[in-house]
Amino acid sequence: MIDAADEALAAAAAAGVAVESVAEVAELDDLRAAMEHIWGPAVVPPRNLLRALALGGACLLTARRDGAVVGFALGWLGWTGGVHLHSHQVGVAASERRGGVGVALKLAQRALCLQHGIGEMRWTFDPLLATNARFNLVRLGAQVIDFLPHCYGDRVDAFNTGERTDRVKVSWRLDAPVGGVLLDTPTSPDALVRVPTDYPTLRVDRPADAAAARDEVGGRLAAALGGGRRVSGWCAEGFVLAG
Repeated sequence: MIDAADEALAAAAAAGVAVESVAEVAELDDLRAAMEHIWGPAVVPPRNLLRALALGGACLLTARRDGAVVGFALGWLGWTGGVHLHSHQVGVAASERRGGVGVALKLAQRALCLQHGIGEMRWTFDPLLATNARFNLVRLGAQVIDFLPHCYGDRVDAFNTGERTDRVKVSWRLDAPVGGVLLDTPTSPDALVRVPTDYPTLRVDRPADAAAARDEVGGRLAAALGGGRRVSGWCAEGFVLAG
């Protein structure tokens, strides 16, 4: 198995960034500026809170290109259901997306966790964002473990204003090889939770259809996971259910 630290360095080199832990005041100001640029001011933690997290050993990372922060990751230890890193927020500047910066940040988080004996990472994401779902479940190999309706309540930021903040929760085993499998589309409609290919555009162009899609996806996932079924992975059209 390739060393996790080497994998993280290779991913950063491929993306053309340097991923580093941050803790000092000036570094945290750069981190906060990147958070505001990517997510908006409403979700930027106070500097003193970030400083306290850093002093406690939380995972605060920035990805820099030519000195400028183009991405970040924020996470800390949790222990519900076993000790793990809860990855609360990862962001990449719009101009840098699809360039590998997100992969570099996640692999850097993974390397740090394994360095400290942590074998699992968890986080949440919006199930209506097909690109994120494919990244998390196929590129990284995380697995869906829960559905959380309106997880964060109403939010005001660059992505969630006016939305119901439904989330799926995933678990990523860090001591296994990175990556999952793009599944075949199931032949049974009951085994497929279809997700729009570009929900953000649908939300702007056809808001009623977007709202219906959120209701359908959320309802299907809640019923499936609440009824003892599981999400076995992701196919080209959406989540695949098993059980």
